[in-house]
Amino acid sequence: MSIELTDFTTVVGDTAVAEFSATAEAVTEAVRQIELEHPGFSHSYSTLIRCNAWACSQYMDIEVGRGHNNAGAEAYAAHRAERVDARLAEWFPQQRDEELGN
Repeated sequence: MSIELTDFTTVVGDTAVAEFSATAEAVTEAVRQIELEHPGFSHSYSTLIRCNAWACSQYMDIEVGRGHNNAGAEAYAAHRAERVDARLAEWFPQQRDEELGN
């Protein structure tokens, strides 16, 4: 089963579709930029990896041992996800709601 764009527009309206499209494009661009800026990682020690990005070089602890074959890749994926979140927060700062005390 697939949802056509026209079906989605009927449910939420044209404005929501345009906002969703713009948000999807922004997320895609942020991911692309982070992948270019943070191309990979290297193992520094058996329990430590380092981001190869020149401006970053962040160290990340990893678990080693049985069942942790992908620990470095998982830690690096989390590092990239944090960078994407930071980039999106930079592009789309959250509105502060004074009534809620934020």
